[in-house]
Amino acid sequence: MEKTLKKKIKDFMITDVIAVKENESLKNLFKIFDEAGILGAPVIDDSKFVIGVVTETDLIKHFTTMESPSSINLLGGIVYLDDITDFNEHLKDHCAETVKDIMPDEAVTINEDDTLLDAINLMSENHVSRLPVVNKKTELVGIITRTDVMHQLAKIKKI
Repeated sequence: MEKTLKKKIKDFMITDVIAVKENESLKNLFKIFDEAGILGAPVIDDSKFVIGVVTETDLIKHFTTMESPSSINLLGGIVYLDDITDFNEHLKDHCAETVKDIMPDEAVTINEDDTLLDAINLMSENHVSRLPVVNKKTELVGIITRTDVMHQLAKIKKI
């Protein structure tokens, strides 16, 4: 078990990383997540430096914080008590925002030469389920998720 926990991240990280830029629209982000079947992605600048991580949780929080107009159900229909024109405009504006507007301010990354144990500890301490992996130049080179960690632990237990 100790040997596996000392395994370097670069030995099992995902290297085909889907990353986004901070000016990516939320509409495109939804599309990227849906088509790739992913729940999060590193946010990078033009130098491949990780400046954040955006997740499905960020998207959900963003869109569930909108207040809907007051309404009542009457005879199987909805009667709005407020003018919904402003709400519709707000909804359009909300959909046009960018990744930068919803991503957390701080990115937690791990170095490719760090170990599986380091990744487990970082994920636990920071309550994150994915870590962008960077090289010595701090450029994005991969990603490791809780699922990847679980696969490595399953190998230890021969599951």
